[in-house]
Amino acid sequence: MKSLAACLNMLIGCAGGDGNALLNVGPMPTGEIPPDQANRLREIGAWLTQYGERIYGTRGGPYKPGDYGASTRKGNPLYLHIRDWDDGKLKLPPLSAKVLRNRVLTGGQAEIRQTAAGLEISVPERNRQPLDTIVALELDSDALRLPAVSVPGPVSLTTKAKATASNVYQKQADYGADRAVDGNRETRWAGDTGTTSAWLEVDLGQPRTFNRAVIKQAYAELERVREFALEYLQAGQWKSCYRGAKPGAKLTATFAPVTAQHVRLNITKATDGPTIGEFQRFQTAR
Repeated sequence: MKSLAACLNMLIGCAGGDGNALLNVGPMPTGEIPPDQANRLREIGAWLTQYGERIYGTRGGPYKPGDYGASTRKGNPLYLHIRDWDDGKLKLPPLSAKVLRNRVLTGGQAEIRQTAAGLEISVPERNRQPLDTIVALELDSDALRLPAVSVPGPVSLTTKAKATASNVYQKQADYGADRAVDGNRETRWAGDTGTTSAWLEVDLGQPRTFNRAVIKQAYAELERVREFALEYLQAGQWKSCYRGAKPGAKLTATFAPVTAQHVRLNITKATDGPTIGEFQRFQTAR
């Protein structure tokens, strides 16, 4: 069975998409559920005991599921299930209803800024939960009457840029370097089996300034990437602007502004062929 984070992401995304989720488990020949699967179901049950009211009996929306997370609604309350804070704030399209008050159900306080341009939510970093930060918004009208709306993600400087890699799994196009910069979270770049170091290079087309990078690792529970560096080409030499380890499902790195045309993710230590869903660079206002 998948990790707890993956299971909850599926469950919340399904509820936010106005669907139902079924977790399938395979019994052993004795008819018993394997201990690891039973433990995972208990963990999911414990989470639902605490937060299930924001899942059970709700409808999806009005914000459609996306990289940010998902939303559910029941009467006047609107529940935001936030897993990705992007640049420290969640920016959503405008609501036709007015937000009267808010609560952070997973602990802490939120700052809400509502304008005609959209909705901006901030929660202190210490109160953001790794699995799901739930912010409840009480509206002045029925949330179920609000139309569904998509939440566009930030556009990376690397999106659709030319990408190359040190190797590709069995030289298959479906796992090519371009899949890590196509803006599609369902595709990925993958290295060959047995690969313990690899790099992914992106040509931004012209010198661009950036100070933030995002790495989204597919099958993060395998922890294949152990050590890596974010690098840029300057005067014919690769220089590092960030070094890290075990990026998990998603790692956001910030650093002093860098201007360069060629950037790369240099995986210096891996247990097996790395598999990266997205490699992104952004310029963040300071």
